[in-house]
Amino acid sequence: MTAVIKLSKKDSIPDVTILNVHVKQSEMGKPTLELTAPKMITFQAHDAYTEFPNGLKIVFFDSLMQPKTELTANYGISWDGRRTMQARGNVVIRNFQKHEQLNTESLLYDRNTRKVSTNEFVKITQPDKIILGKGMESDELFDNWSIRDVSGTIYVDENK
Repeated sequence: MTAVIKLSKKDSIPDVTILNVHVKQSEMGKPTLELTAPKMITFQAHDAYTEFPNGLKIVFFDSLMQPKTELTANYGISWDGRRTMQARGNVVIRNFQKHEQLNTESLLYDRNTRKVSTNEFVKITQPDKIILGKGMESDELFDNWSIRDVSGTIYVDENK
């Protein structure tokens, strides 16, 4: 972390600004996630929240401490009291173990239910097909997902 600046308690002025964020979270000595972002801004107003105005990257690790899933987005916001986080703008989730990728423009994560969802257009790329649709729900690691309104499936012949 480069700088921590305490500014004010007003809603429009951040309480804390951190540049070049690099946070590692672990449980019992094993990494569970790693968050990096160019800038993090925290507001301790009535509905406290943290913003990542210049994008973010979160890597989730499996029990063997290997990267399992990665989320990147152009913007992120996390509301403390609501226990939700929203990622917007070129949102990409990659499941490295299943070789799957989700692309969408907006994604909501609910820490209470540990579910990820969107009502936006989604594209899921798998090794042998691409699935298009509108709206989806998944567990937090993108292991089990479902698209609400599938609009097309394109099968890929990797031999050609």
